[in-house]
Amino acid sequence: MMNLQDLRDELANRAADADQHTGDLRPGVQQKIRRTKQRRTFTVLGALAVVAAVAAGFLPSLTSTPPPADNPPEDYTRDGLTVPGTVGSDKLLKAWIGDHGQGNLTFAWTPTTNSITFHGNCEAPAGMSAIRVRINGWYVGDAFCNTSPGTWSMDSGVTLAPDSAFWLTSPVGKPAQVSAELIDLNSRRPIGKEGRLWFGIYSTPSNPPSTNGGLARIAPVDAGAYQKDGVVYRKTVGGDTLAAAAVADPGRLEVRYSFTATGARLVLHPFCTANAGSDGQNPPYTVEMRVGSKLHTATCEAFSTDAVLGSSLTMDSPVPAGQRVDVVAKVIPTSPNLVLPDLPSDVRLGLGVYFQGKQRVIDGMELPEQTEVAGYRYRLAEVKTAPGPDRSVWIDTPANQPYVVSYGGSPLGTGGGFRATLTLGKTEATAGLASDEGGPGLARDAHGAGPTERATLTLDEGNPTKGTLILAIYLPD
Repeated sequence: MMNLQDLRDELANRAADADQHTGDLRPGVQQKIRRTKQRRTFTVLGALAVVAAVAAGFLPSLTSTPPPADNPPEDYTRDGLTVPGTVGSDKLLKAWIGDHGQGNLTFAWTPTTNSITFHGNCEAPAGMSAIRVRINGWYVGDAFCNTSPGTWSMDSGVTLAPDSAFWLTSPVGKPAQVSAELIDLNSRRPIGKEGRLWFGIYSTPSNPPSTNGGLARIAPVDAGAYQKDGVVYRKTVGGDTLAAAAVADPGRLEVRYSFTATGARLVLHPFCTANAGSDGQNPPYTVEMRVGSKLHTATCEAFSTDAVLGSSLTMDSPVPAGQRVDVVAKVIPTSPNLVLPDLPSDVRLGLGVYFQGKQRVIDGMELPEQTEVAGYRYRLAEVKTAPGPDRSVWIDTPANQPYVVSYGGSPLGTGGGFRATLTLGKTEATAGLASDEGGPGLARDAHGAGPTERATLTLDEGNPTKGTLILAIYLPD
């Protein structure tokens, strides 16, 4: 199970992927593939509890009005169960402890803030169980239940931040419908009238949580950004510069526009909420993107109203510099056997195209000269490499200033099942990468200022016959 800090780290890491581009939006391609899959899995599991927690607090007459900010909120206790008044810096707003045999519930809720963290837990029959939560039909996720009945679980918590795409259709002050139910994780079907749910909804700091003490913020909207209906494509992201963008009117399933090529490679950032009601197993909708004569597809997803914080796709320019590029993006059924039904009237679709910034290429792997992590820009300062068969490479971190470490490598041969670990100092294992596809790819982590330490990337599993291990340090720009 994942603890709350891990969950927050994953949310911050997602923001860190702003310009870590891949060559294809499908899972398992080029850099950071395995890392991205792991992050999405963790986010889905945690997010579920988030909403569940929501349920907790908005049923009437469950708790009193929150006390003044000076006084910490009181715990809420019923039938031997307790929802704590504070969890770290989060403060309880409302709470709900359900009855035995109440395996699902639905209720009305009016949010009063857009910076909320939900914490929840449940008791369920033997087996792998979880809570599935939706708000206004928007699927928030599935959260594992704690295996110890009658205890408060810190593992089932997640944050709805001010930039969450959820708020586009469920704004603060507007009544919403919340549903939560226990499911069997094997069959993914409701358990029925068994089990018990309890939740708390908390106010939480509006700034993104810090990872490893690194800098974190919601990136400010810069001059020249494209904005429509709450969705933003910033003018610059790391070293990339906006070529053009468009967001369709709510409910429309296509956007069209054009721009003039510069010859630089292009980075595509789709934004799509058509799968908001999907449980994440088999998303029914895909985004089809035609850029010039090139056709690409991507999963329909939207993590933030800062539209570059989702998945991206990097491609060569389809035409020489100075020529016009026509762009069309559409929402289409994922399976040819599906028929595109009428979608909710508030579905959002957008596509931003960026000119890629300068890259440093090492054995086929791209390290951007400028990157963005958790809302801050960094520049590439130092790179260390080693042949894959050496199995390790090290670099010293900077003293007394925040930094980003990028780590991983190029394809290492057919020795399969590669696993690499990054450590700081002698004992702190900070991150790991795994791959069945020839190499660990590249990932990045932000760190706060501190004394210099030795960062070491070690190949723990696999038998490399080629390739390059890579460690790089980025400093604030």
